[in-house]
Amino acid sequence: MELMKVCYIWTLLSLLLFQCLMEGSSQETSFELPVQLVGFPFIIMAVRLTNFVKKLSYALSPATYRSRNRRELSLSDATEPFDVTEVEKYIVGEFGARSCIFERVCAHYATRAQAQPRQQLDWPDVFSQYKRSPDQAKEFYLLSVFLGDIVGSPQLCLQLGKRRSCDNMEFGIA
Repeated sequence: MELMKVCYIWTLLSLLLFQCLMEGSSQETSFELPVQLVGFPFIIMAVRLTNFVKKLSYALSPATYRSRNRRELSLSDATEPFDVTEVEKYIVGEFGARSCIFERVCAHYATRAQAQPRQQLDWPDVFSQYKRSPDQAKEFYLLSVFLGDIVGSPQLCLQLGKRRSCDNMEFGIA
């Protein structure tokens, strides 16, 4: 509704300006239109139109609806944002000295997160694998799933798998 009013006023002002210019070209008129009367509404319309286009392009961009962490990951693919030793220290601090990572599980969910960032986890598959895993491996299985999905770095999963692999402990999760 406001846009219609602005367009209507803009049209009337344009017609008035052109009418004054056409009459002024043939003879001298006593009425002169100030430049500010034409320039100021034009500047206001240009700013509003630019802001509208910016907001529209932001709303139509699929990256808008990703979390900030994943947007940053998709922008910085070339650099590895995580130090493997720091991540390993944190995992050992939180989960204990016997903590480990299922390399294949972590890498699988990391590649899925990179390919389709907004995709939800396949919860029935996650829970079926969780139920089939031995009791001592359940926590590490979920750690591997969430680490792969949230961080989204297969390289980090491979490096952590080399350092703290659960596969050599024979838990039997694929």
